[in-house]
Amino acid sequence: MPASATLAVQSSPLPVRCVSTDAVKLSDRREFWETRTSLICGSHEIELLGSEPFSAALEHADVSDLILSRINCRTPHHVRRTKRLAQRDDRHFVKAFLLTSGSCVLEQNGRETYLRAGEWSIYDNAQPYSIAIPGRAQMFLVLIPRDRFVARNFDLQNLLVRRLSGKAGLGKLIWNLVSNTFDQIPQILSTSSHDVADIVIQMTRLALSDSSSDFSSVDSKSALRDRIKLYIASHLADPDLSLAKLASVTGCTKRYLHMAFQAEHVSISDYILRQRLDRCRADLLNPACAQRSITDIAYSWGFNNSNHFSRCFKQSFGASPRHLRTEFAPRLAGPTAERKARRLPS
Repeated sequence: MPASATLAVQSSPLPVRCVSTDAVKLSDRREFWETRTSLICGSHEIELLGSEPFSAALEHADVSDLILSRINCRTPHHVRRTKRLAQRDDRHFVKAFLLTSGSCVLEQNGRETYLRAGEWSIYDNAQPYSIAIPGRAQMFLVLIPRDRFVARNFDLQNLLVRRLSGKAGLGKLIWNLVSNTFDQIPQILSTSSHDVADIVIQMTRLALSDSSSDFSSVDSKSALRDRIKLYIASHLADPDLSLAKLASVTGCTKRYLHMAFQAEHVSISDYILRQRLDRCRADLLNPACAQRSITDIAYSWGFNNSNHFSRCFKQSFGASPRHLRTEFAPRLAGPTAERKARRLPS
């Protein structure tokens, strides 16, 4: 092969690859996404938070030995890397997680942080972790080989799962660097990719070490209220979710949590109950849940007593769960079934 042809191959632009659930059968989407993204990001499990069919898309590219991806999640779900999965996977990355829209809860080694749009954090895929995404969200994910990221005298464990700002200081610089690098991937030549990767790694490490990019450990009441609502949204299925558990998780007293939640004009316990009832009502009206029993739906959203659930449901919506499902069943089945139920001519 001529030298000029060899140079052309070596200097080719970096490819961007895509993974999407759009063309996948609804019942296969969760498994498809779990399998395909595990090949890119490391083995993990996906658990849906609700009955909505899974929907997401991912663009990714290799920049030298970095993996840069942009993810668009449209369905509430939980990502978990268990101890078993971490032990059997020999690809060890430090992951920088930059949230551009939505919210999430990141947990690792007993430390939990709540991210909103414009915030970022890092975690280590050599250890178990979980990410709860309670709604639509978009993010950048940067996978950095662990041995390239962890330098001498660099205390990685102390930096994991910290809530960092992407709006000021070096945090803003790394945010813009990752975003711009991803947008320019089709213009980056493979011969330049190693240098680009070095810059991203060095800036990420520097931004983490910069104390000005760290958020204060003392949240305002508004931020704490957002944290509470986000935690509730991602743990509604937990029957033990309560004010006491929220106090333990946030490190605040029950009294202070009540004060922080006053702007909602409802107690935290009543807010949890209302969220659970709303999720149950949505499932009862969802054709995809038509074969599930009312008790199964109630228990899947954290209720543990059928009578209590039915009583609260009727007080909130003016009809029992069974009556609501019976009344709307013909409409959910389609116009033909609805006309038949009303005994109208077709």
